[in-house]
Amino acid sequence: MLKVHELEKAKRALEVTLEEQRTQIEELEDQLQIMEDAKLRLEVNMQALKAQLDRELQAKDEQADEGKRAVLRQVSSRYE
Repeated sequence: MLKVHELEKAKRALEVTLEEQRTQIEELEDQLQIMEDAKLRLEVNMQALKAQLDRELQAKDEQADEGKRAVLRQVSSRYE
């Protein structure tokens, strides 16, 4: 009879441990989802910033090219 009581007590303790571990797994899964969402947002923001930087660099290149053309026109007109 003592053995059955000890087994039931151990079973209850294992059930409590199991429930605690299930709760912990659920919390970890929630945290993982939050982190994955944050990672996705960061990737989207990074892509947007990269596209903006590319546009700005292209605009500056075009501006520099226009400046070069203007200088060449001035030099050309002086020697004509």
